Amino acid sequence: MDPADISRELGIEPEHSFRAGQPRPSKSGLAPAAVHTESYWLAPLAPASWFGSVPFEPLANVLISQNIIDAGIARNLAWALGLCAVRFNTAYAAWFQTIRSGGGEISLLVTIAPGSMNNFNLAPQVSRVFGELGITLEFEITND
Repeated sequence: MDPADISRELGIEPEHSFRAGQPRPSKSGLAPAAVHTESYWLAPLAPASWFGSVPFEPLANVLISQNIIDAGIARNLAWALGLCAVRFNTAYAAWFQTIRSGGGEISLLVTIAPGSMNNFNLAPQVSRVFGELGITLEFEITND
């Protein structure tokens, strides 16, 4: 799969990508050039930006700002993953099925900084959606 097709479909530019069959540089520089055996595409997702401006009815003495919503999503991994599951299921389910039927694999890598959260849970409904979409969830604890 061409990484440019992934970028076009998702509307996101990758931080890193390559296509199967493209030359792969040798890490040592001594070995002959090889080629990538699979395509790869990596980009950060920003679920807080997907929430958009939600119209709230004015309530007496209550002000809900987009900044508060964004901060809440950023602090709550379960909520962010729930938003990802809903968005992926709504916007990309058929496209993900096409990728899988062609032998492709889809993973969502979640990086977590130590101390950024005390606990984490994933609701059964959210894990079910990722499973039905064929998305492997990978969690990585960073040293940052």
